Amino acid sequence: MKTVQSTLLLLLFMPLTEPAPPAQQDSGITHEYGTDNLEETIFSQDYEDKYLDGKNIKENMIIPDEKSLQVQKDEAVTLLPPKKENDEMPTCLLCVCLSGSVYCEEVDIDAVPPLPKESAYLYARFNKIKKLTAKDFADMPNLRRLDFTGNLIEDIEDGTFSKLSLLEELSLAENQLLKLPVLPPKLTLFNAKYNKIKSRGIKANTFKKLNNLSFLYLDHNSLESVPPNLPESLRIIHLQVNISKYNIK
Repeated sequence: MKTVQSTLLLLLFMPLTEPAPPAQQDSGITHEYGTDNLEETIFSQDYEDKYLDGKNIKENMIIPDEKSLQVQKDEAVTLLPPKKENDEMPTCLLCVCLSGSVYCEEVDIDAVPPLPKESAYLYARFNKIKKLTAKDFADMPNLRRLDFTGNLIEDIEDGTFSKLSLLEELSLAENQLLKLPVLPPKLTLFNAKYNKIKSRGIKANTFKKLNNLSFLYLDHNSLESVPPNLPESLRIIHLQVNISKYNIK
């Protein structure tokens, strides 16, 4: 009887004590689980590295605001490529330039504007120019006619016209001159009427070497005598309304 009971107990407990799975299968499952964790860890680390790198880059970057961007945009518009010398005609923004002639009449300028290098004729009448200097006509060898009628010119710097070897006509009428400058040698016409020029304001050799001078207008000034050493080339000379005494020899 005891033997039968023992047998029954053995049969009863046998289904509950199944052998454990092989160790190899457990190792495989553990390995696969570990691989998944490893890949996830690598991905997370890579993401964090990229994120941190990106964050560091953003922190080190200087991000301009809208005002800075607008200033940069304005500077980009302002900084235009430099123009060639032949294209530089700043005077023509204010005046009228036509085939070597520059017309700056009644535009209220108070100084000679920069001129295109090819200019031959300048008409700057009825403005507010007070002084002429040598810099006004530097590198302007082609000038043949200058007209400053109706300005406020009181002084003309020595050497202002010295490099204008082709200048033929010069008008300084209706200004405030007290004396005459050195004149270029090829003048054919010189007009300085309606000024305040006195005899002592004209040097003895002012007209002496002007062998091409044909027209001279000095009327309505404060002359006390006929200017000395007038050239024989003169055809017309106006001295009325200023000479108080005559020293004609």
